[in-house]
Amino acid sequence: MIRFTEHTAIDRKKWDDCIKASSDGNIFVCSFYLDAVCESWSALILGDYEAVFPLAGGSKYRIHYLYQPFFTRYFGVYSRKKAPEKLLNDFLAAIPDKFKYMEFCLHEGQSVESTGFEPTERKFQLLHLDEAHQALQKSYSDNAKRSIKKALKAGAIVKEGIKGKEVVELFRSTKGQELEVFKDTDYKKLLRLMEACEQRGQAETIGVYSADGGLSAAGFFMRYGNRYVFLKSGVTDEGKSHGFMHLLFDTFIQKHAGSNTILDFGGSSVESVARFYKNFGAKDCVYLQVQKNRLPRLVNWLKSLKK
Repeated sequence: MIRFTEHTAIDRKKWDDCIKASSDGNIFVCSFYLDAVCESWSALILGDYEAVFPLAGGSKYRIHYLYQPFFTRYFGVYSRKKAPEKLLNDFLAAIPDKFKYMEFCLHEGQSVESTGFEPTERKFQLLHLDEAHQALQKSYSDNAKRSIKKALKAGAIVKEGIKGKEVVELFRSTKGQELEVFKDTDYKKLLRLMEACEQRGQAETIGVYSADGGLSAAGFFMRYGNRYVFLKSGVTDEGKSHGFMHLLFDTFIQKHAGSNTILDFGGSSVESVARFYKNFGAKDCVYLQVQKNRLPRLVNWLKSLKK
């Protein structure tokens, strides 16, 4: 039987054991990660944590909804054993009626059929690092190769192990200035998440400094199993013009080349961002964003007037 379970009643150990046993397990749905990005997350749980489905909920004007939190990519069903295809539909059908609007993502490999959910394809980019660095570099674009040389010629200095706080501060002062959707609380969540990864030894950071010693590019990577997920970065105008982000990713790739490691670029369906990741030989992976609207007709009508 699938039951809806509130945040405070979730057994964190059983939850994480289920995620770890699942062939689809990933860092986005570990209990510590969910605690950092969505303090009141809830879940659908089958039996004694045989399979689980995380939910992030909120409410506005007394209307409850489900959403995909910032700094996560997707949720979906995670099962200790190979799950039958209909299990996803069973979980979706078990979402409580109180949630009138739902929009979240399912991990790759999951699809919806005849559930009333409308799917939209999204993409992220992956790069397998099982070959030697020299072999991996052959898949780099000419632009990436030129940018790396340009960064080195400019006297870029690479340092590993910088603090997550430095990455957040650089991101906020650069790209963050363009993103009005991020509020103070979101930056606090991002820092809390990075610190949680650092405390668990599941973080790797790289900073690229200009010749005068200023931090011009910084990136934060999270590890789960044999996969590293690129979470967030910041880069100054100088860093952009001198190819410092290309050098940053090449540094990471060189360090892990020849290992049974996967670099998950965090991904984007935005073509310009995806193209940057593909400069390093990364390939697209597809997952689904699903949406279902159970709002009363009057509320839908009022929403349409605001458009």
